[in-house]
Amino acid sequence: MLFNSYIFILFFFPLCIIGYFYLNALNKNNYAQIFLLGMSLWFYGYFNIRYLPIIICSILLNYGTFLLLGYLQKQGARKLVLSISILFNIGILFYFKYYDFFIENINFLFHTDFTLQKLILPLGISFFSFQRK
Repeated sequence: MLFNSYIFILFFFPLCIIGYFYLNALNKNNYAQIFLLGMSLWFYGYFNIRYLPIIICSILLNYGTFLLLGYLQKQGARKLVLSISILFNIGILFYFKYYDFFIENINFLFHTDFTLQKLILPLGISFFSFQRK
């Protein structure tokens, strides 16, 4: 769904605005935030539903890392958890963005015949991998 498409302008965006402000007016702030999260996942999944588990896993891992970092006291344990989380995020990005590039170059240089995945890059993967709050 593109921002300038009819389905976005006439259906999705009004539904988001009305739903959010309605839930906010009822003083259901948590419900309004959950509603926006659901609408964001719907928007993301509209591009390709198969990529929805990737962003959900990334969200859950990063949120879990945030909670775990708040719980841990030892600096070494905190660095280890943060390092694993960063490696996971970079690993996802590397796989979808650079896997075919590296395999193609390996095939060329070493005359091998590894199969290319021909992956379609998930929408906004660099953004949700590197965004920080």
